[in-house]
Amino acid sequence: MSDSVGLSLTIILEIIVFGLINFYTFKFSQQNIKKRVWAGIIFLLLTPLIYFGTLFFVLTFDESGWGAGILTVLFTGLYIMNGIIVLLLSSIRLFLAKSN
Repeated sequence: MSDSVGLSLTIILEIIVFGLINFYTFKFSQQNIKKRVWAGIIFLLLTPLIYFGTLFFVLTFDESGWGAGILTVLFTGLYIMNGIIVLLLSSIRLFLAKSN
């Protein structure tokens, strides 16, 4: 398999995994805000797994390491931002629900 095909498959796999995790996060915690807070925490705890998984998988296709590093930082940043957004929005909603 050529390097460009491997990197393309990696990007497609990352997008699919991100979409599935987001879908199940909001599907299972739709009505329960505390479950959504825990989903945000789990997103943040899964970030190192995503980081090392992406890094080692992309390193098989990129000998120099620059492309692997860039893709790893991009996808890890995406997971971190998503976890923070889910956690903050659900925490704010939980705070506003308790204050009323």
